[in-house]
Amino acid sequence: CPAVSFVLSRMSGCGGPAKSRVTVPKRVWEFVTRERAARLALLAQEARVRILVDGETPELYVLQLCATPPGPPGGAGLCPARKALKALLKETEKELKKRSQRHGEVLGARPEPPAGAAGPPGAGPARDEEPERQCPICLGEMRGPRTLERCRHSFCGECIARALQVRSACPVCGRFYGQLVGNQPPDGRMLVTRDAALPLPGYEAFGTIIIQYVFPPGVQGVEHPNPGVRYPGTTRVAYLPDCPEGNKVLGLFRKAFAQRLTFTVGTSLTTGRANVITWNDIHHKTNCTGGPQLFGYPDPTYLARVQEELRAKGITED
Repeated sequence: CPAVSFVLSRMSGCGGPAKSRVTVPKRVWEFVTRERAARLALLAQEARVRILVDGETPELYVLQLCATPPGPPGGAGLCPARKALKALLKETEKELKKRSQRHGEVLGARPEPPAGAAGPPGAGPARDEEPERQCPICLGEMRGPRTLERCRHSFCGECIARALQVRSACPVCGRFYGQLVGNQPPDGRMLVTRDAALPLPGYEAFGTIIIQYVFPPGVQGVEHPNPGVRYPGTTRVAYLPDCPEGNKVLGLFRKAFAQRLTFTVGTSLTTGRANVITWNDIHHKTNCTGGPQLFGYPDPTYLARVQEELRAKGITED
């Protein structure tokens, strides 16, 4: 089939679900997150969005853009954020094609020298293989470098010290350092049951963990967008395979719920309603079937992806 350039979802313009989703070839997205992580983090910070992988096919990732408070009402800031992301992805794809033409390499891999070929005597490693010594914050040469323990990103000592005073998270990948506490309504309940007779696609050898989140109506507090305004109650159901990794994710979900990170109060991305309880960037499977497009199974990498989302918020087993 012909080479696939990154595309938006079927719905065009800035209305409907298309305004929050982008589909991109895996090689392009992996290059962006590896080589242009600082630019991606700056884009997300300036546009007040989070960019998450919400699904995949063998060749593509489906990216979800989620507004972070305080953002424009009704997700109005997602359209310019998507345009900026689109420009970065196009620029990256062009650069990868140029590299492929210039070096005759397969995208995403380094060319192997012919058998028996050797470089000039005394030649060291290729220049583009040298470690990155530019600070992602000040964009200058690193001074007194400091490497963050969990994600291993490095910065000038003074730069990262100032950044962590503003927000206790890595400026490149967003991984949280410390215990993050959210603004989820405090009186919700997380109920867990198991159905051994209900296998999920891709996990036919196991039963299913059924998670039910229940929230009564309430009034927004000072940590919410509209203090004093009421919000309606809600019930949400999610599904995990009852396998060892699924139970690991269940334990992490319990921690996230206890730290009030699973939900927030704001504007629903799907209905556009304001002042409601909404999901808060920790993706749950709300259908048993239908694949990633319908928030269901099969989705072979979902359990790994959601653990990365949780790890970025400081939610781990230890």
